[in-house]
Amino acid sequence: MQEEARGLVFDVQRYSIHDGPGIRTLVFLKGCPLRCLWCCNPESQRAAPEVEFRASLCQRCGRCLAACPLGAINPDLAAPPAAKIDRGRCDVCGACAAACPNGALRLVGRWLTVSQALAEVQRDAAYYRRSGGGVTLSGGEPLAQPAFAAALLRACYERNIHTAVETTGFVAWGTLAKVLPFTDLFLYDLKHVDPRVHAGLTGVSNALILDNARRLVAAGAALTLRLPLIPGYNADEANLAAAAQFAGELGIGEVHLMPFHQLGKDKYGRLGLDYTLGALTGLRDTAAGLAEIRRARDTLAERGLQVHVGG
Repeated sequence: MQEEARGLVFDVQRYSIHDGPGIRTLVFLKGCPLRCLWCCNPESQRAAPEVEFRASLCQRCGRCLAACPLGAINPDLAAPPAAKIDRGRCDVCGACAAACPNGALRLVGRWLTVSQALAEVQRDAAYYRRSGGGVTLSGGEPLAQPAFAAALLRACYERNIHTAVETTGFVAWGTLAKVLPFTDLFLYDLKHVDPRVHAGLTGVSNALILDNARRLVAAGAALTLRLPLIPGYNADEANLAAAAQFAGELGIGEVHLMPFHQLGKDKYGRLGLDYTLGALTGLRDTAAGLAEIRRARDTLAERGLQVHVGG
């Protein structure tokens, strides 16, 4: 008997209305080959469980010290948050999180079988039917866990649950081809059109990403281009014009703008990570930022595209 596929999931978010049609349940998978400077889900990057520390919830009770078998917790309970865990020593056993009475220490990432994940998303089946919604796999890069992603998409599809995949497109074509029959919609990121700039912003070239987008459209996939709008990095008119040209090449008449925000900023500190864009202001937070969004929207609209501005 073949063993059921398992996936490393770091969150299941219900009642989402921004990641595909209708009311949706988002299943967030860990692991991503990109390292985007503006990533708002840093807990998605590593393909392994992690321990996060929320200093605001810490009661300095010391129970984590007694629970950790490796001595990876700083005995100075007043130490700064970044020094709470010796991450080189920690083996992410989760003992500290289990002992923490207030949730200051939390294990991020749990292994689920397809059946377990399906049971979670089916709890919202009534909302899918009423709203035309469904399930969206997100991350990270959900297709970095290809066997689990394909099996879960197939299980949902066979139960008439609408399926969507949020993807960077930086995956082998064979992986995309495998999930294509069970995916109703690809929400496809286009972070920058220039390959060298793209590599500087994300750590990888966009050659595979652009090629996979072309192949998906040629194969008849429903594909929505999503453009992160990061001031000073990819919000210039030249890049937006090039993105519009690429959308035209694909025969896509609508794109989604995803304005920069700082909703994920605190997550970096919880994981002991540095965040290089911490001083950048969210575009929705100032009049100048809102004007930047309007300018980008108009630049794309002037080139014949319908533009939806995401949340």
